[in-house]
Amino acid sequence: MYAPELDDHVLPATVRSPLLESQLGVAEAWLVDCTGFGTGTFKDLEAAVVIAGAREMGLTRISVHSTGNTALSYRQFAVRAGLPCACYVPRQNADKLGDITADPAYPVFLVDTSFPKVAKVAKDAAARDGRHHLAPVGWKLEGKASLAWWLYETAPQVDLIVQTVAGGYGPLGYETGFRRLSRAVDHPHGILKNRRYLLFQPADADTLTRAWQAGHRTLAEEELNLPDDPFEPTLQSTNPVATLPLLRQQMPDGTVFRAVTPVAVEEARPLADKVLAEAGIALDYERERSAYISLAGLLTSKLERTTKLAFIVSGSRPFQHRESADAWHVLLP
Repeated sequence: MYAPELDDHVLPATVRSPLLESQLGVAEAWLVDCTGFGTGTFKDLEAAVVIAGAREMGLTRISVHSTGNTALSYRQFAVRAGLPCACYVPRQNADKLGDITADPAYPVFLVDTSFPKVAKVAKDAAARDGRHHLAPVGWKLEGKASLAWWLYETAPQVDLIVQTVAGGYGPLGYETGFRRLSRAVDHPHGILKNRRYLLFQPADADTLTRAWQAGHRTLAEEELNLPDDPFEPTLQSTNPVATLPLLRQQMPDGTVFRAVTPVAVEEARPLADKVLAEAGIALDYERERSAYISLAGLLTSKLERTTKLAFIVSGSRPFQHRESADAWHVLLP
């Protein structure tokens, strides 16, 4: 299979955080730094696999929609693979697109509609333009599975995985990797045998949290919580309709979803900055607050002293430069 390369930082650094350990009163706290990937997000792992698969299938014109991060990742690897790709992103998220260069073969369309309608507008536009619109669930999970292998290599003793989620494909991908590893080793131990997840969402977009806490196994589209002016725009997702049943089937016992208020994030920011600085991780709070949401949630959580946790840090590396949105196209529904 053709495989476009990741950036120079092929593997994420796994850094221990004494400050976070002392604040939480836990045995170990590890930060898995995915900001060194090309677009600063763990979505690059997914994009590398999906674009390789698209190239393997002989697709010649593709497209993808997202609230920002996924589109940036897919575009990056499509450029490397020489596979023309259009990206559709909500117009209100234009400031999430930062350091990209306009190119007719890789256009960016800013979709001028509400978050819940972006997917349909993007798919309809791609069909009119003769593009294969990518939504391959299996490949999405394959890319994320590699982080499970990395955790097993660098911190096999961990028993709690922490991350901010929107649709929840990240944890589903990790579980794909962990299940394979458990079958491959003679005596599964540590993270392969005893793991659970603490997953955070912003309180204004907490669809999975509400459904999980209420014991629901399915969701209807009208139950999606997608505000018009969200605290963190990259975390708006219609995927919970598809992912909630999978999460119920595959996530280990003890998995918890929690909502974090914007006030809590703002209050925790000074301490979160110190934790990140200690680990040598540079994040841009104004670009994206995903990592800060989980750190705020962690700092207000009560965990057992024996807890050994790994926090997946992703999605808010500072841009190198910003390009005018005039270079992009505005697409009306």
